[in-house]
Amino acid sequence: MKKSKWHILTVLVLLLAGWYGYETGIIITEGLEEEEQTELSSIPYANYFRQYAPQIGWDWQLLAAVCWEESHFNPRAQSYVGAKGLMQLMPKTSRRFMLNDSTIWEPEDNIRAGVEYIARLQDIYSFITSPDENRNFVLASYNAGPAHIMDARRLAKRYGRNPYVWFDNTEYWLIQLQDPEVATDSVVQYGSFNATETVAYVKKVLRTYKKFLSAD
Repeated sequence: MKKSKWHILTVLVLLLAGWYGYETGIIITEGLEEEEQTELSSIPYANYFRQYAPQIGWDWQLLAAVCWEESHFNPRAQSYVGAKGLMQLMPKTSRRFMLNDSTIWEPEDNIRAGVEYIARLQDIYSFITSPDENRNFVLASYNAGPAHIMDARRLAKRYGRNPYVWFDNTEYWLIQLQDPEVATDSVVQYGSFNATETVAYVKKVLRTYKKFLSAD
């Protein structure tokens, strides 16, 4: 009974937060434990995730997990760097995938463009044939862009880690790019990078994905 009451309370808080976020463009999650944040009785926009996820060979729950981590399902979300909408697309990326100032706020249009961007990232990493590893590199690049990820791959290859594996390999060298000495290595093309957010992002998306799978 106690768990049920907490579940109902969590859903009510999320609904109120979603309404306020929709009206203001601010995502509200403060005060909620991470586990509670992802304990949703249903996933908004599931019909769009089901429609578009097959285009990239993903489970729809994985696409939903990316959306949750990006915007917490708030279609009016906007970041301080200018990313907008459910999938938090940057202006340049949104224009590339045929969104304008109006359609970027439309849930289906934003999800469709986000999927097209993910497909582009999959093409970039097509040489990584393991589906799980390809997914991990795509997630990292969705958050950080591919440039620094490629630098980390070059460092991994040069210094004896596997550039085709994310965790503890390419991920390790992405973290090392915070070191000014590493950032000036001859194989590094794009300089230093603070990997804290990206490293956490990949783990958070995969954790949310598992929760969405188990709840389905």
